[in-house]
This record gives sequence, C-alpha cells and structure tokens, in this order.
Amino acid sequence: MLEIYRSDPSGHMRAERIDGDAVPPDAIWLDLINPSKAEERLVERLCAIEVPTREEMREIEVSSRLYSEDDADFMTASVVFGLDTGSPAFAPVTFILAGKRLVTLRYTEPKSFVIYSAKLCKDASEGTFRASLAEATEMEGEATSATAAPNGKAPKVPTADAILIGLLETVIDRVADMMEAIAADLDRIASDIFSASGNKRPTANADFKSLLRRIGAAGDLISRTRESLATLDRMMPYLQFVLDRRKSPKDAKSRVKAMSRDITSLNDFVAFLSNKTTFLLDTTVGMISIEQNAIIKIFSVAAVGFMPPTLVASIYGMNFKFMPELDWQLGYPMAIGLMAISAVLPLIFFRYKRWL
Repeated sequence: MLEIYRSDPSGHMRAERIDGDAVPPDAIWLDLINPSKAEERLVERLCAIEVPTREEMREIEVSSRLYSEDDADFMTASVVFGLDTGSPAFAPVTFILAGKRLVTLRYTEPKSFVIYSAKLCKDASEGTFRASLAEATEMEGEATSATAAPNGKAPKVPTADAILIGLLETVIDRVADMMEAIAADLDRIASDIFSASGNKRPTANADFKSLLRRIGAAGDLISRTRESLATLDRMMPYLQFVLDRRKSPKDAKSRVKAMSRDITSLNDFVAFLSNKTTFLLDTTVGMISIEQNAIIKIFSVAAVGFMPPTLVASIYGMNFKFMPELDWQLGYPMAIGLMAISAVLPLIFFRYKRWL
C-alpha cells in the first residue's frame, strides 16, 4: 500500500492512498506500507532511488542502516508497534530523504505513524472553514489574506526534513509510553511478590510460574527497547550530519539535539528497569528457595520425630525367645505408649527451639 501526503490549495496537508500507477509530483511524504513490487518501482522512478529490500532493512551493521546513495539519505531504525494490543514488538523502518521528499518503508503498522499522520493533517477542517470565510469576506469587498490564516499568514507547508523529525519525535514518545507501561507492570509484579510472601500458606507453583513468565516478558521487552534506542541513538548524529548538508533551519537541528537528550534519558531509565527486573527475578527465585526449604524442613523434622517410635517398634519387633515383656499383660500398651511419648517429646523440643 502507498499513501502520500501533500498540501492542498489552502496550504494544509492531505493524506491520499494511491491505487494507480502515478504519484502526484507535489507529494512530500510517501509512505510505503508492506508495498508490492509495482509500488516500489513507482517510488523508485519518482524519487530516482533504489528502495531497500526487507532483508537489507534487517541488517545490523551501521553502514547498512545509515548511508547515502543516489543523492538520497537512508536511515533505518527499530520502531515499536503493537503497544495498544498488549503485545508490543519492534520492527525496522527505513526513512529516506530524497530531495524534497520523504519516503518511509515499513512492513508493520506502528501507532506512532497513525498519531503523527493525524497531527500532520489536523488543520484540514480549519482550512476548509477558513477558505469559506475568505470567500464570504471577498464578496463583501474585504481582503481574503486576512482570513486565510491566523495573523494574515498562509499555513506553512512542512518540509520533508520537518516531517521526518516530527515522525521520529512521535516514535520516541511511543517508546517512552511503552517504558511507562513496563514500569507500571513491574510495580504490579513487585506488589504480587511481596503480598505472596506475607501469606501463611505456601504459594502455589502455578503462581510462581505466572510471576516468572511476567518477569521474563518484561525483561525481554526491556532488552528489545534497549536495542531500539540503540538504533535511534546511532541515527541522531547521522541525521544531524544530513541536516547540515541539506542546510536545514536551526530549529530542526535543535529538535534533533533534544531528541538525542531524550534518548539518553530513556537509556538511563531502561537501565533502571533492567536492574529492577533482575531484582524481582532474584526475589522470586529466593522465595521459591525459601518455600522449598520450608517443605524440606517439615519432612526432615517429621523423619526425626518418627525415629524414636521406629526404634521402640524395632526393639519389640525382634523375634527373641526370652523377652520379659512378651509374657507381660501390659506389654503391648506399654510399647504403644513409649512410641507415642517418643514421638511427642521431639516435637515439643522442636517447638521450644522454634524449628517448627
């Protein structure tokens, strides 16, 4: 699928889906979403570039992710998707600056693209209203320039550089949202762990398995987040270099520097979450060991407690001909009593020592 973004006569951005074999020459942003071969060739002819393949996008070398070719700049980063469905993951997205156009190539549908697209085109309804108002004032003999936009200025059409920077800012915001969700999930896991430790009854194996699965999922997501931030972190200096070469305004460069600072702070937060995940994992494993030791302790105490009765039963179970108690009428009750007393006394001693 190929979606393009271009400005309408009122100067506001519009999104259009291209189903034919022609792309308007005034398109500023071309978004390739799981494209077909025909769509790739269409964009290649228009922008005079070679669109990277899906396998090339997965390359981990910096030279394969950040490079210039055919007067175009190619940048690939891992972008989060599936955050709203509860199954977040990362996939590579390629950003291409070719002249005055931005081309994005992706095989997933990150919510960051939807959010930024809506933000980019949010003034469409305002533009329609302003155009109608301009026509009305023109009929009254007033100047239309005063009502076409606030302060008498026409809406400024964003450049490809500005769209790329805004898109990356939205991507970083989504990563931050995901990390907040991970932090909240880790807080819930910690609450479940420490509330389980306060119960007098042992925690079931199924509960421990559930806790370990949740901790493992959080740890895996944190590691993937670190990888995504690493690709974005490597991308920022290269983007700064590209903007310098393209002579972008100072505002664009300052926004890139702000993104670099955000990525640095997010990396610090990721390190904190990673340490917290390790702590919760160690705590859970420690609780499992404590409960296992408690169970083994009970069996050990029971075995020691039954040793004296077993000794008494073994003595009177011997088949000797001359045993005084064999002819004694109270011999059997005496043996039973000895076994009961020898079982109770160790338990009382263990209670006194607080071993039970």
